[in-house]
Amino acid sequence: MKNIGVIGAGTMGFGISFYFAIHGIPTHVVDISNIELENAKEKLKTYYRLFKENGFPLPFSEKETTSFLSFSTELNHLKDADVIIESASENLSLKQELFKQLDSIAKEEAILASNTSSLKLSDIAIYVEKHRNRLLLTHFFNPAQIVPLVELLPLEETSTQVVNDMKTFFESINKTPIIIKCEVPGLAANRMQVALAREALSLLEDGVLSKEDLEKTLYDGPGFRFAASGLLKIIDFGGLDVWSSVLQNLQKEIESKVREFTIIKDLVENNALGVKRGKGFFEYPNKGFDEFVLQRDSELLKHLINTHYNR
Repeated sequence: MKNIGVIGAGTMGFGISFYFAIHGIPTHVVDISNIELENAKEKLKTYYRLFKENGFPLPFSEKETTSFLSFSTELNHLKDADVIIESASENLSLKQELFKQLDSIAKEEAILASNTSSLKLSDIAIYVEKHRNRLLLTHFFNPAQIVPLVELLPLEETSTQVVNDMKTFFESINKTPIIIKCEVPGLAANRMQVALAREALSLLEDGVLSKEDLEKTLYDGPGFRFAASGLLKIIDFGGLDVWSSVLQNLQKEIESKVREFTIIKDLVENNALGVKRGKGFFEYPNKGFDEFVLQRDSELLKHLINTHYNR
């Protein structure tokens, strides 16, 4: 994977391309918006400094890292890329048209990938013919330049070699690739996250605990343990017999129906959309959205370094 193309210079596209650049991989970013491309160039400087300040082991200088990234508005500039990762907006017809063009533009041995998690790869790739066996989904997690997980989903026609090559590639740059064996909405991590959110929000809306205590419950309870091991090992340590009983007792009690959470609906109607509006469940005063994002990313970076680089 000596030459990578990324479509989209927004939040996810930038994060993906920045991560490749700090690992010395020439990456060309294409976006229809020159404004987005200019924003990405400025964010590159900001995030290089952030990574450096937090002690991330950067192998290249800022000037060298910058040289690994190039930008344009022309899709044809990706014709020599070994891998092309689409990270455009979540619009099915737009993605279908992009992949139709990529199928014609990309070199024969190129791997075509999408970063979507809400749309089906089989729908996105409906017009792809030449690269049918070199298609897969590579779903990064926001912020993509920090969170290690990448979900890989091949089509039935996708070559096993392509999947193995991409898995090996991501492992070589300290990402954590997992293989999703069949196409399901939301893949794996988002399904687990939504299940957790549904139960947590139901507890909050039903008055079982305050929003402050809900945050503490997750941060200093399950979240604290998840920092050391995955769910199945937690079950192993707790005892499968114990967990079997817990599941039998609690499954019938937990939230399981489709539910409209008025606690979120009311906030949305009042334009309390979260950090980007300065207020959601909590208030975020005196800073702009980008400042709060950088603060969060700095905390995530410290966690990444402690868990993946200081072992």
